[in-house]
Amino acid sequence: MSELFPEAPLDLPAHYRLYVTGVLDSSWVERHWGMTSTLVELIGEPDQTVLVGEVADQAALMGVFNALYNMGHTVVSVERLHSDADPQPAGTEEEA
Repeated sequence: MSELFPEAPLDLPAHYRLYVTGVLDSSWVERHWGMTSTLVELIGEPDQTVLVGEVADQAALMGVFNALYNMGHTVVSVERLHSDADPQPAGTEEEA
């Protein structure tokens, strides 16, 4: 077990932040996965979309991975969040 998440059962909900290559439609992401999405434009690199939200369990997380793969998006990173974590992508600020 991880020191950060000493009790991380596979069958319970958890919050995640996923970085994926390309642009995903935010309304589609919200409708299908109940997650928020933020576009991150990187200079000299492909754009990334950051998905943040609760996933029902590890099986549902695998379903998100499979759907992203089938749509041609590469998962760049996955981070399991503490329930009180900041949902904003690292290094970005919310637009006013």
